[in-house]
Amino acid sequence: MTRSLTRTLLAPALLAAAIAPLALSASAAPQEGWQHGGSEEHRQQHEQRRQALFERAGIDAETREALEEARREHREAVRDLRESHRQRMDEILGDEQREALATARRELREEHREERRAEHREAMQQRLAELVDTWELSDAEREALREAREAIYADMQALRSREFDSAQARHEAMRELREGHQKALGEILSDEQIEEMRSVLSRHGRQNKSGDGDKDKGAAD
Repeated sequence: MTRSLTRTLLAPALLAAAIAPLALSASAAPQEGWQHGGSEEHRQQHEQRRQALFERAGIDAETREALEEARREHREAVRDLRESHRQRMDEILGDEQREALATARRELREEHREERRAEHREAMQQRLAELVDTWELSDAEREALREAREAIYADMQALRSREFDSAQARHEAMRELREGHQKALGEILSDEQIEEMRSVLSRHGRQNKSGDGDKDKGAAD
């Protein structure tokens, strides 16, 4: 088996085996906390960065208050302008046209997200394939990883389709499945290989997030 073929067959298996425990962990996290608390936490962090910026720049309290007043006026002006624009659009477009535009906007947004996901998966598979090249796995180990991939996908699909009596029951099922996947992976790869794989995935995830834009930009606007 050539190295190119090995990379083609093995990378998806590694990707599935590596991501599944992480994906289950994310699915098990309580969503309510993010929906209700995440926005407030983000605002607090943003304000802390602004104040740190003012401190470093030596901006006095009076000037800060003037800047805050300007920000409030700007937000109100933008809100009024947005409402005026919405009313104008309602005058121009009929109900069917507005619905068609809303549908097209959702479709384009989803297509863009899917393109980003595909790019992310391709880049991650490339990184994993490069890592696999350094391991010199046997044919038996490669076959075991392919079987693990199929089992993990089947388990995840079955879990998604199951109905649970409570969120706690779902969380417990996810925990048990995650532990089973990690144990299966440990029977194929060494602790060092598993750690290398997790390091690659973690590093790739951080780089992917940092590419979404500089969130600190314009903190004092």
